[in-house]
Amino acid sequence: MQSLAFKILFRKKGTASAIIAIGLLIALLTSVTCLVNNINAQTTALTQFARIGDTYILKSQNTASLSDSQVNAALLDELKSNSNIKYATSQQLSPATLTANNQTYEITVHAVDDVKAYLTKNSAYINGTTPKTATEANIGIILSNLADIQKNDNITLTINGQSTQLKIVGVTRTQTQSDTQLILPLTTLQSTTSQSSTVSYIEFSVKDPAKSTQTIANLTETLPPNIQLLNTQQIIPFSSNINDQTVNFINVWSIAIYIVVIAASYVTTSRLISESEYDLYTLRTLGAKKKNTLTLVLTYVLVIGLLSSLLGLSVGLVGTQVASTAVRWILGNSQLAPFIDINQTLMILFISLACAIGGGIYPAIKGVAIVSRENPT
Repeated sequence: MQSLAFKILFRKKGTASAIIAIGLLIALLTSVTCLVNNINAQTTALTQFARIGDTYILKSQNTASLSDSQVNAALLDELKSNSNIKYATSQQLSPATLTANNQTYEITVHAVDDVKAYLTKNSAYINGTTPKTATEANIGIILSNLADIQKNDNITLTINGQSTQLKIVGVTRTQTQSDTQLILPLTTLQSTTSQSSTVSYIEFSVKDPAKSTQTIANLTETLPPNIQLLNTQQIIPFSSNINDQTVNFINVWSIAIYIVVIAASYVTTSRLISESEYDLYTLRTLGAKKKNTLTLVLTYVLVIGLLSSLLGLSVGLVGTQVASTAVRWILGNSQLAPFIDINQTLMILFISLACAIGGGIYPAIKGVAIVSRENPT
């Protein structure tokens, strides 16, 4: 009798649509997970080929940006006296107002104690020369184009209410943020601001890369407690952070999907109870106990959840593989290779199943209780 009733429930017209509806939700989650796995795998693989930078910076701790950092300028002399240090320079970032061609622009001034060494280190292209005096400056190519400032033009620079006249002696291209800044000698900025005891940060490089680990370790021990040492090209931590953020996004997305699964299971079970009220009452009339009737309905919900999860996992994985293959055939250079590991598969399966059961328990208990009390009209 139980098996016959179970077959009757599955022949209800809403069963197939319920399986497909929940299955599509799981398929969506599966496909996104497959794509994210591929992106994370490629990001991790690329970091293995990236060259780790040999340049480091000293900045103050707990600062939101380099312009807010304040480092004792005397640390530069200590670095230059270290035989293991190849290159070291103090740099100061400061907001300023640039006036040229009767226009004003809010810019960032990048002051360096040795402009020539800094530009050489960054393999800069210079249309002109580097500053030789306190009244000369270089301008980044992007800022130059934006403000229509060329070599040999005169500008007015205002910092903290103090203005100074400068001549642009060169336009630089470094492929860094310096292309949007005005580059000038550190002494020029210090004389304008009357601040010479601190700088924003100190940039340096190690002479022998093979000894960089030991050199940095020894240097770290001698640094003041408020100074932080960073590598300028932290590729692996950066990629790891990107991957973590992506995973967090998928987790939030998954929560939304599972909530919809619970809601879909609730609606499906409620509809089943409503449409099968007469069948369930007949079972009770034939002697089926309330417990047996409830078990029957919950088994139905469990099977619906299991079939939906399996369908969703299959459609999501196969659909993503087919789509990525089609993209490779069309574009020819696509690196898409979506995949999902066994742990993720089992997690999606179990959580989907739990959500399906959780969504169906309340309407099942409530519906069976109603059928057990009264005759359907």
